[in-house]
Amino acid sequence: MIKKIVGLFSCVLSLTASAQIPEPILNDLSSVDSNRIKAHVAYLADDQLLGRKAGSPGYKMAVDYVVEQYKKMGLQPAGEKGGYLQEVYLRNSKINPATAALTLTLPSGEEKQWQWGVDYVFTPHPEKESVDFNAPLVFVGAGFDTPQINFEDYRNIDVKGKIVVVLRKIPEDAAANVKLHLNYPATAQAFAAKHGAIGVLVCNYTNNPVVFKTSATNYSLNGINASVSKSGERVSSAAALGGKIQVAGGLSVQALQQLMQAENIALDELWLKLERGEYVSRPLKSKVKGHYESKFTNLLSYNVIGKIEGSDAKLKKEYVIHSAHLDHLGVGKPVNGDSIYNGAHDNASGVACALEIARMYANLKEKPKRSLLFLMVTAEEMGLLGSGYFTAFPTVPQKQIVADINTDMPTLLAPLESVAPLGAEHSSLLTTVENAAQALHLQVETDPDPSEGRFVRSDQYNFVKAGIPALHIKYGYAKANPALNLAEKVRIWRDAHYHKVSDNLNDSFVWSAGVTYVQVNFLVSYQIAQNPVRPTWNKGDFFEVRK
Repeated sequence: MIKKIVGLFSCVLSLTASAQIPEPILNDLSSVDSNRIKAHVAYLADDQLLGRKAGSPGYKMAVDYVVEQYKKMGLQPAGEKGGYLQEVYLRNSKINPATAALTLTLPSGEEKQWQWGVDYVFTPHPEKESVDFNAPLVFVGAGFDTPQINFEDYRNIDVKGKIVVVLRKIPEDAAANVKLHLNYPATAQAFAAKHGAIGVLVCNYTNNPVVFKTSATNYSLNGINASVSKSGERVSSAAALGGKIQVAGGLSVQALQQLMQAENIALDELWLKLERGEYVSRPLKSKVKGHYESKFTNLLSYNVIGKIEGSDAKLKKEYVIHSAHLDHLGVGKPVNGDSIYNGAHDNASGVACALEIARMYANLKEKPKRSLLFLMVTAEEMGLLGSGYFTAFPTVPQKQIVADINTDMPTLLAPLESVAPLGAEHSSLLTTVENAAQALHLQVETDPDPSEGRFVRSDQYNFVKAGIPALHIKYGYAKANPALNLAEKVRIWRDAHYHKVSDNLNDSFVWSAGVTYVQVNFLVSYQIAQNPVRPTWNKGDFFEVRK
């Protein structure tokens, strides 16, 4: 009797999923062609594209290829000036340590000249080549303005026109995605700017002097990356906010100890209170003044955007986005004679799958109600800069974007039996994924690698910050053949090939998995495009943007 009930329950579930997705659409899934997916990967990962580094001639070849595919499929241009492209302005900023200076004025009036790389570092400014500052200091604990997880370090404290000092402490019980979001320097700077501060100096209490010195060297040799507007204002960067924030950087533990001692504050006791979650923010009597200079290198790159127009007179003005990053790492030092980072898995495969999804929509006799945008973004490898630029300057009204479905490095190493929809648990998109997976007899599982924080490490993150529900479907491990041990296989592959010159087109690909990956992503977006009700954030979710 139990078996009969279970069987009946399974049948009802199957019928429910099918009811969400019309039979002709399910039939169209058989048109997905692994040979087309492979052909796209073969071109994009070819040596002639020289690793598709954003702003390079090889990247422009990838752009031209995608435009050609859009035209062949019949996608409408959805970029700027009636074309398929959106110009994206990229900037690398490097600090000049020889001109950097920071003077601390203690409550006694004594001045101390702090030393670059020993006491302090500055983050290069993404907008100004020369910055002078002079402001009081305020201590703001861990520097978070997140009442949803009970951290309100800016409560009852005046920071307007001041520089905040932050003692970095990430909540241990927070989800990995939240931790990484809070750990981005630009997040702390955004909290400070919201309350009127002009600077942020962060101390990581666990860093030793060697690590601190390394960060100083990195800012002078490698700098930071940002996308900027045509007028040179910072648009997107995980490292620097620009705008109201005139100075950002770090203090060493020894420098913070010196400051707190002068303020008659016991740093060790302060740290213990912070660990207990106590409110420790307070004004300081000390001030700082300083100067630093940044050197800019500018690049022009492109997002590529095509459109499938929806069939409903009203809903076609709303958009479901399929995004994938088109760039990779370019050319580096030779390893076993190979210096080209071809990025076959990362992310030629994701672009190839998105192109096959676009072809499916282009061939539908009856288009879904909403329109589809296919957005191939630049400079993901430089810090999610192309998607950040698009969400700041969307080529369609931002309020009309209902969801983003991102395809980044599917890692097609085995048959796809289970999916992990990263970020879907934050919104109603989870139900949509479950319906799609059920129709394909796939299992749905939570993120199998939660410590990686992958939801905030790819291009969907910029849509999330803009208040748009988004997800990124990755491989799940739940139904994999135990003898295969897919989790271990993926770990071994990543250790050997991720962001290495060996990420080439080879026999590591299981192309049938690419077919399934296309099918499940297509069914997800189709449901969103058909449903008159827009996707919504779960009430009170951490990533819900309060507008």
